[in-house]
Amino acid sequence: MDFVDPTERPLRADAQRNRLAILCAAGEVFAREGTGVTLERIAESAGVGVGTIYRRFRTVDDLVAVVFEEKMRAYADEAERTADRAATEPWPAFREFVLFMLAQQATDVAFSDVILTPNLGTALFRTESLRALRGSQRLVTQARAARVIRSDFDHTDLLMLLHANAGVVRGMRQSAPVSWERFGEYMLQAFRYDEAQEPLPGAPIVAETLA
Repeated sequence: MDFVDPTERPLRADAQRNRLAILCAAGEVFAREGTGVTLERIAESAGVGVGTIYRRFRTVDDLVAVVFEEKMRAYADEAERTADRAATEPWPAFREFVLFMLAQQATDVAFSDVILTPNLGTALFRTESLRALRGSQRLVTQARAARVIRSDFDHTDLLMLLHANAGVVRGMRQSAPVSWERFGEYMLQAFRYDEAQEPLPGAPIVAETLA
């Protein structure tokens, strides 16, 4: 999180420029390289001194949280929008959200890391993460009740899907950058309701993230 006291006076113009440079550089580096980078790497990309970045962010996770607050809000909005749509169009809504999730991972390596990391970041980030979780849970409940997805589909299957897609994206990013689309369609066919489907093993007991 950003550790500047909200009661402090507004940042000087040069300090504000440095902060914006840090956030912009961090977003670009995270998208390309993921969250396993150092603050020194971000400082270098932003063209600021290491001390400048450490004065505002103590860890990479703190910087990740601030950078992705807005993206997490959009993610939560999409979860709620598709959950609302599922009331009348359960399969199109479910399919849309699944492909949306996978696309977010494919286009931003860091966000792929973020959505699989519980309890990260600022209060706002965690609030939006929880909103996304609740929206996707509602979506799954409605799709299952409408019998458009298999009756033994569990919400944690979305988490499993995200972990699997993270591997697809990282492993095939250079050679097959749109491989996630084929993977997503395979999984959607597996998720869809079919009376002849064999039952699955029990769902794992895990601490869920937002997805």
